[in-house]
This record gives sequence, structure tokens and C-alpha cells, in this order.
Amino acid sequence: MSAYLLSGLLALVVFALVVLAYFIARYLYKNRRKKSVYKPSFVRADKDMIKDTEQLRGSASLKDRTSKQGRGRFYAFGVLIAAVFGTLTVRLWGLQILEHEKYAKLSNENMIVQVSLPANRGRILDRNRNELVGNRPSIAITGKRSLANDSGLVRRLSLVLGIPAGIIRRNLLDDSEGVQSDHSIATDVPMETVAYIREHPTLFKGINVEPRTVRYYPYGSLGAHILGYTGPVTEEFLKNQTGEEPIPYKGGDIIGRDGAEATFENLLKGMHGERLYVVDASGNPIEVRSEIESANGDDVVLTLDANLQRETDKILMDIINLVKSHNGNDNCNAGAIICMDVEDGGILASSSHPTFYPSDLTRGISTELWEELNSKESDYPLTNRAVSGLYPAASTFKIFTSLAGLENHMIADDTTFVCNGWWDIYGDEWGQRCWIFPNGHGTVDLEESINVSCDVFFYQVGAAFYEQWFALKDTPDNERPNPFQDYLATWGFGSLTGVDIPGEARGRIPNAEWKWEYFADTPEEAKWQPGDMTNMSIGQGDLLVTPLQLCNAFCTFARRKALKPHLYSHVLDDEGNAVARYKPEEMDTQPVYDLKYHARVMDGIKRVVAREGGFDAIPVPVAGKTGTAEVAGKDDYSWFVGFAPADDPKYCALCVIEQGGSGALVAMNGVIQTFARIYEVDAGEITVWQNRNER
Repeated sequence: MSAYLLSGLLALVVFALVVLAYFIARYLYKNRRKKSVYKPSFVRADKDMIKDTEQLRGSASLKDRTSKQGRGRFYAFGVLIAAVFGTLTVRLWGLQILEHEKYAKLSNENMIVQVSLPANRGRILDRNRNELVGNRPSIAITGKRSLANDSGLVRRLSLVLGIPAGIIRRNLLDDSEGVQSDHSIATDVPMETVAYIREHPTLFKGINVEPRTVRYYPYGSLGAHILGYTGPVTEEFLKNQTGEEPIPYKGGDIIGRDGAEATFENLLKGMHGERLYVVDASGNPIEVRSEIESANGDDVVLTLDANLQRETDKILMDIINLVKSHNGNDNCNAGAIICMDVEDGGILASSSHPTFYPSDLTRGISTELWEELNSKESDYPLTNRAVSGLYPAASTFKIFTSLAGLENHMIADDTTFVCNGWWDIYGDEWGQRCWIFPNGHGTVDLEESINVSCDVFFYQVGAAFYEQWFALKDTPDNERPNPFQDYLATWGFGSLTGVDIPGEARGRIPNAEWKWEYFADTPEEAKWQPGDMTNMSIGQGDLLVTPLQLCNAFCTFARRKALKPHLYSHVLDDEGNAVARYKPEEMDTQPVYDLKYHARVMDGIKRVVAREGGFDAIPVPVAGKTGTAEVAGKDDYSWFVGFAPADDPKYCALCVIEQGGSGALVAMNGVIQTFARIYEVDAGEITVWQNRNER
């Protein structure tokens, strides 16, 4: 028999017993009246008191009726009492017997308070174990969401903390830390402010002072785009958790938002602990029932070199400032420098300007600051130009055009071309200039065309690829083979490198199919023309690359194998021992070329460095290529990419300066100074000159 059926039967029994008790009491009462002695009075009635017999009869009838109504009310009242007692009995039975375990458990839970023990986030270290990101103690002022409605309290907090009342109220209403959790009102609160709040508990009822740790960036903005930043986990993120996460997030948790902080979140995030307190009626803890210790996050070691990163950050900013002051170019305000380890693809330094301070974003960010960091006027400081910036590669691309021409037999061993500064194979109307126009380079072969960056020579290579494509007239444009573009793709252009950092852009290798889709709304511009191919052959036109793609492609050329660039080096265990080391990964596709072709191109880029000079202070030979990119509506972009030692490459460096001018006269300084820091030599002061128009 079920407990609920038993309760129902018990209620009926109680009801029946109460009714039975009522009738027994009624019976006993009647018998008592019969046994009682009644002595009637024989006094004659007064005629004046009773007017007539009808009145006497009426009086007797009313008495009888009243007696019957009283008995009815008594019966109803008895039934009511029976029902009440039955209900109370059943409820007591349920509470004491049926639901005893449930309410005993709730009672115990009211005596137990669960407190989360936060875990420290793992540190981020450079290759020499210098701390790039750490943790430091902080004091936070917190309170429940409901306190936002207490205008007096909010006003007092505003005066004490020096924060506008609107901001305090907004922080209290922010549910990213969980509706039931204490919400952070302010962090890094000075001790004198904390002391005042604690000394006046009646003025700040419901306000708590909590010790916390906050993310610490000892070098300020150093490598900000690589390191990224953290912030409170959002309510939307919490709702989207599946429950299968190895380490679930709670309201108020900190999560990586960008850069290495986001990429290595699973390693950096620790496991929260838990402590159960027994509390008294006032909520004061009187005993620790149990405790699970928190587990701090792992320390992650990156391939970055903090000292070199500091130098490249400064070099980049110095070059930009010099272009502004010396050349009077106020439009120059952005650029990037990358330095990579050729042997394993590790990123040693990656600078992007303008930059930001991660600490400004870690504790939350105002709308005003967020808009400033994402505005055109400030040149988008949050954009990591090293991996997200898209640019025409200009003449740096000519080494890959050379290899494509050699592999596809567009360039032979004895191929030469006469450059008079103008190229008009498709007629004067479609003619194109060499960067040296109106002069020319004369007769040049492949090696010398790379050295002097002769556009005319590479226009000819691009035209040869176009003629091969155009000859397949019977095949639809989007089905014709594209050997030039396909070969460029094997070097990683037009696809992600796979670097372990968010925000990487793909770049673009244009072809007939892409152009038709891109200009679908303007069919007159959608046709694939000879100029599309010839412009691409010199790194211009619709071609777009990221600095990381280009630097990694030069690393591939230097080591003769395509590897994925990476930031991750290894993880440290609790005792500081290296575990889970990174193993170099090859790219999905590998470029194919004959070693004799490689040697010819290498000869050309060695000549570039020898001709330009400036690398005399570097104690090892360097090979590299200049580039000056044309961008519609803007001043020229400056490029240089090089690696050293040229015959046994260890380091590859790239510099791009937006609207900086000539690659040879501006960006090349960034690479010279970077190699000077690596080899610990003095390369002299940075100098920049007016644009020489070299492409």
C-alpha cells in the first residue's frame, strides 16, 4: 500500500472518529437532561401579561424552531471540526512520517553554506621563462543585484569609491557573474577605502570586501596583441555550456578573450575548489564540514623572447614617428614587425602598432574606451596587423612569381627582357609602367630583375600565364586550370597558416572564378583580364597577404620545407619541469621546385641586400627583398622581408609600414634593427627618407 493511500485512509478514520465522538457526546447530553428533576411553578398566569392564547402558542413555536436551528448549527460545526482535525492529522503525518527525510535534508542544507575557492590562472612566460602575464592580489567591493535599487547606498559608494553612481548601478545589475552571485562593484580598491567601509557597516549594509587576484602584465603593452586579455565570462557563454566541459564555468569566472589568453584557455584556467561551512542561525560559520582544494592553472611557455619583443615594439614605433616627423607624413600610423625562428617556425617577436594595454580591458571596459579602440580615427588599436592585416605584397612577392615561372617553364635559363620603363604588349591603351619610369633597367635576366625589382620582366611572366589560360577558350572561365594561382597556394597564400592565435585572416589569390563572384553586381568589371594576371605577378592588383603569411613563406623558402608558425612551446608542471613540448608541424601542402631554381632566386635576393647596403653592421650575410605597395587612395605601403644567415638561415624578419613609402628606405630599417638586436650589434640610428617609388 502506498504512503499517499495510507494518508487518505487515515484522514477518513480520523473524520469518522470525530463524528462518532460528537454523537456520543450528544447522546450523553440528552440522557442527562432526562434524568434531571424539573419542578414546575404553579403560579397563575397574569391576564395582563398574556393577551391571548394565540400569543402563547406563538411563543412556544418560536422556541421550538430556535432549538432546531441551534441543533443544525451544532451539527455543521461538528463536521467542520472533524474536517479540520482530519486535515491537521494528515498534514502532521506527512511532515513527520512521509516527508521526514526531505525536510531533514533541507534543514541540514540551511545549516550548510557552500563557498567556492577560486583557482589562480596560470601564468604566461616567454622562452626564457620571464613572466609576461601573471597574477597579483587585489581587493574587490561586491554586493547583491538588489542593492542597485538602494539609491542612498549607491550614492554613498559613489562618494567613497570615486566612481559615478551610474557605473556602480550598472555593475550591480550586470548578470555576467550570475544573478545570485555577489556582483563586482569595483576592484583594486585602496586600503583606506576598504577600512572606511568596514568601519561603517550600517552605512554600507550588504556590501562585502573580497580578496581576489587580477591579471598582471608586468611589461605594460609589450606584445599586447599576442598575449591578448581576459574578462568576466558572459551570461550568454554560461547558457551555451553543454555540461560536458572538463572544467565548467561559473558566474564571475575569468576567461581569455583574445591572443594567447584565449588560445591556451584550457591550460591556463584552473579548477575551482569548494568549502562547506556549518553556520549558526545568524549565518556565521562555526565549523568546516569539508573542503576540496582548488587547482591552479598551468604555466604556459611561449616561443616569444621578451627582450626581442620589447625591441621590435620600440623599433616599429620609432620608424612610424620618424616617417611622420622627417617625411611629414601624418597618415603613417600603423605597421607590424615579425621575427620567426626559421628552424621550427616559432614566433620570436610579433609587434603591431598602434597597440593597447591589456590591463585596461581585464577589469571590464567602458563603452567610450571600447569605441576608441575600435575606431577608424585611432587606426583600430585592437587589430593585430601581424595576423589580421591584409595588404598587397608588392615586390616581395616576386620571388614566388619567379619560382612559379621557372616551374611552369615560363622562364628559361636564358630568358631576358629589355626594360625601357614601359610595357605595352597588349597595346598602348593597356600599357603598364615599371617603377623606374620614364627610365628603364635595360636588358635583365631573372636574377637581376629580382635585384632591381624590374616590373616589366614580371609583367611578361604574368602575361605568359594569362595567355596559357586564355588559350582554353572552349572551357568555361571557372573551369579552366590556374597553374599560377595553384602554385602560389602551395606556399600558403590564400589560406590560413594555422598559427595558434585567434583572428588570422586568409588573404586572397584572385582568379577568374573569384572575380566573377566578387563583381557579380557589376558584370562589366567581372571579366578576367590580362592586367589581373600581370598585376598579381608583381604583388599588386587584387592579391592580398598577411604579414605572417609572407614571413612564413620566406621561412619556407629559407628552410625548403613548409611548417606551421606557432607560439606554443611547452607547459610547466607544479615543480617547474617542462612537459608537453611542441613538435613542429608541416603544412598540409608543400611547394615543389627544383633546387637549381631555388639557387637562382637565392642569388637574386642576396644581390638585393648587397645593392641596398645597410646590413653592413650585421655579422652574418643576409638575403631579403624590398617592396613598395600601391593602395588606392593612400600613400605607398613599405615592405621588407629577409633572413639570416643567408646560407644557413636561423631567423627571418619582416617589417611593413602602412603609408610609410619606399620599402628600401623605410621598412628595411625595421629588419636591420631587428637583426642588430638578435646579433647584439649596433646598427646605428634609424633613418628614413622620401619615397623612391621602388615597388
